[in-house]
Amino acid sequence: MSNRIGWNKKDFIGVSIIPIEMLLGTVLGQFSLEKNQLLGITLSLSIFLTGFLVMIWLYKDFLSSQWKHYKQNKLWLKLFLNALLVLGAFGILSLTRSLMDKPLSVNDTYSLSNAMVSMMLIGSIQPFIAPFAEELTFRYLLFGKFNSTLLKLLMFFVSSILFGLIHINNFNGDWIQTIPYMIIGAYFAVIYLVFKNIWSNIIVHWIFNSINSIVPAITIVVMKLIGAV
Repeated sequence: MSNRIGWNKKDFIGVSIIPIEMLLGTVLGQFSLEKNQLLGITLSLSIFLTGFLVMIWLYKDFLSSQWKHYKQNKLWLKLFLNALLVLGAFGILSLTRSLMDKPLSVNDTYSLSNAMVSMMLIGSIQPFIAPFAEELTFRYLLFGKFNSTLLKLLMFFVSSILFGLIHINNFNGDWIQTIPYMIIGAYFAVIYLVFKNIWSNIIVHWIFNSINSIVPAITIVVMKLIGAV
């Protein structure tokens, strides 16, 4: 009997990494946050970084072979197209948020302590490296590896929904606010279908996350240093 999912033992380990990260991060992170916020964020990052390294180790051969294929034939054009697709992701995110009844709350306070700036910097590292594990999990394992057309169609929606839900902690447990990320997940799945290479997804996702996290964090640090905040 053929494996219609296309998974092996390594893939079952790989698909468990993000749930384990979320469970440990929630339990240990909340325990630490009650005593020391910086410790809690650092501990959460350590758990996440461990999961990231495990995923890279598990799929190093796959990532290497995919990169060799990606960089062939007009690498500059692929990078340019991937950069353009980032604009599409931001457009989708903006549109879906504007259609939602519950807008995101915005903090208007610009008085930041050194500890808060440190936490912001440490917290920005996680989304900076997240595209590797998330794309391997949601676009490769939970979508690309399904051989049956019916299962692939089903997992298009399932993987997109799960991708949105893993961001629930970003919105204090409000799953409604994860809907835009579910749609982003579907958008990323389409990118994988079109390019048929995990590096297209990783690059689009990495630029998208960098603009959302590391760039604002660095900007705040610079503003703090010059006394603007």
